[in-house]
Amino acid sequence: MLRRVRSWWNFRQAVRDAARDAERDAACVDTAHPAAERDVLVLPCWRRPEFLWHCLDNLTRADEIGGVHVLFRPDSGYLPDNIDVIHSFADRLPSFQISLPPPCPFRRTKQSANLLLGYLAAAAAARQYVFLVEEDTMIARDFFRWHRAVQAAAGPLFCSIATRNPNRAVTAPDDPEGYYLSSGDFAANGVCFDKSVVQRLIAPHVNMAYFRRPKSYLRRHFPASAVGLGFVEQDGLLRRIQEQSDIPMAYPCTPRGFDAGFYGYNRPGGVPGTLPDRVQQLAATIYSPAAMRNAVDPRFVERCAPVDLLPRHWSVQRRIDVDIGAATP
Repeated sequence: MLRRVRSWWNFRQAVRDAARDAERDAACVDTAHPAAERDVLVLPCWRRPEFLWHCLDNLTRADEIGGVHVLFRPDSGYLPDNIDVIHSFADRLPSFQISLPPPCPFRRTKQSANLLLGYLAAAAAARQYVFLVEEDTMIARDFFRWHRAVQAAAGPLFCSIATRNPNRAVTAPDDPEGYYLSSGDFAANGVCFDKSVVQRLIAPHVNMAYFRRPKSYLRRHFPASAVGLGFVEQDGLLRRIQEQSDIPMAYPCTPRGFDAGFYGYNRPGGVPGTLPDRVQQLAATIYSPAAMRNAVDPRFVERCAPVDLLPRHWSVQRRIDVDIGAATP
């Protein structure tokens, strides 16, 4: 009983501290933080160190990685192998930190708490941009360069997302210089926020009321949302915040990464063997369209389809009007 009370108290204090820091920083007129040397990338991980290995192998090959600090956020119940994988890339990461968040006492929002508090911590430390790459997201070499270019070209954005849109049917040309604007279809795959968006729009909803009873909180604060109440985790919260803000998101016509997680969380399956064996098996699967079609649950085939991680030449980003279907509720 005492342990539960202490856990609840520590979590509440962490949420309050993060909200206080976000409110303080949001009051600053200049959204850039000249004293900070780097932007910050949040990277959650849990029980798939083999995916984390490939994620970091691609991340450390990306252009402009030298301007990024990586904030690792292992989820509750993470495998210790994740820590070994992180340290095996230490000489390829210019700057990183492993942050073990206080356990969330609420079952439904444990993963959401880790990610949302990670966003706030990143915004407090970032020079200007906060990125999110999950352990099963494989990014292209121009991932950071594309985000910075599209954020500058598109004007105020809720965020930019470098992978294909998993929540709409989109007809877009394969154009490395093209992006399109969208709304109501946020997905946590290869995301970039200006830190001011995290502090002004997201931070007010990172609170105990949401973590304790997310469905009630979302019903009360977003009564007109088109997002169904089956979606109450952090991505559902962020979709509602974006929907309410009327600030668009930018997606690339040519994706700069893909969701390789053909198993894990709510996706069945796995690969056997030691960690090196699993890393090798993934290498033969996740970069091959044919192998992925055979390995992926049919519900996730399109979402997990590999893309070319070696960028074609481009110099600018320009908006393209595309045909998009209705967002998945």
